[in-house]
Amino acid sequence: MSATEIHASLCTSAADEWTALVATAVVGTDRHPLPPAALGWDVWGAHPDPAVALLDRAVAIVAARRAGTLAAPPLPTPPPAPTDHRPACPPACIARLHRLLAGEHDELLAEWLQLCAESGTRPAWSALPALLLRGRRKPEFDLLVRHVAGARATWLAEALPELGIRPAPKAGGSVVMMQPPARVPDSGATVAAIVLSFHERAATWAAAPQLRHLVISLEPRWLAALIADLAGLPFDDQSQRTRTELLRLAEFRDAMVREFHASAPTDSTVPIDGERVYGDPHG
Repeated sequence: MSATEIHASLCTSAADEWTALVATAVVGTDRHPLPPAALGWDVWGAHPDPAVALLDRAVAIVAARRAGTLAAPPLPTPPPAPTDHRPACPPACIARLHRLLAGEHDELLAEWLQLCAESGTRPAWSALPALLLRGRRKPEFDLLVRHVAGARATWLAEALPELGIRPAPKAGGSVVMMQPPARVPDSGATVAAIVLSFHERAATWAAAPQLRHLVISLEPRWLAALIADLAGLPFDDQSQRTRTELLRLAEFRDAMVREFHASAPTDSTVPIDGERVYGDPHG
């Protein structure tokens, strides 16, 4: 038999060989004897153990099929990402963003993004997929992310459709871009009220969500005062869990604001919700 005839025989017998092997493998070589190998496949079925011979012959067919498969046409090269001349936010800010995305005090995400935009910097591009994925079910947050990320958000959605991100924000409805909570009218009085709730033993764990909202609504310059007052409270087993939670939140938010403020030039201001904080935001 010529080489051409052997090749044709191998091509036509591969399907039959595979079918016979599958039929034997389903019931086992003990119940269904392994059929003789077709011409060209017998060299891989010489093992004395029928089960091993079956696997050897199956591997040979799989290898032959893969070797004969034509390569798929190359995928189109995506367009280059749009240029963004803004500097990336400082490493400390990037690290805090990843902590927020991991669920640590993530109610501060909107404020982090606003601080990033107001500082003239951009988020780390490595965090953009996670930000956009978070916005898939929150259109208000999605608008904020796209506002801060710029054209790179649309480019990423088009370049990686498997992420399931819309190239453009969801149209229609009355969706308004997410904003951080509005500042309380009098942050000093709010700090005093938070501390008083502990003295009156009203700062129970049930009251923690309302107290957390007050902490994230304070003017940033009052966070240091709140941290000092909370740290100086005496131990109370009824409110200790709430105090620890509020203290961690206040310290986290205070550090977040300081990190963006430290990245700004010393002779500039960092605007926060329309108010400009000059020099030390805690002074």
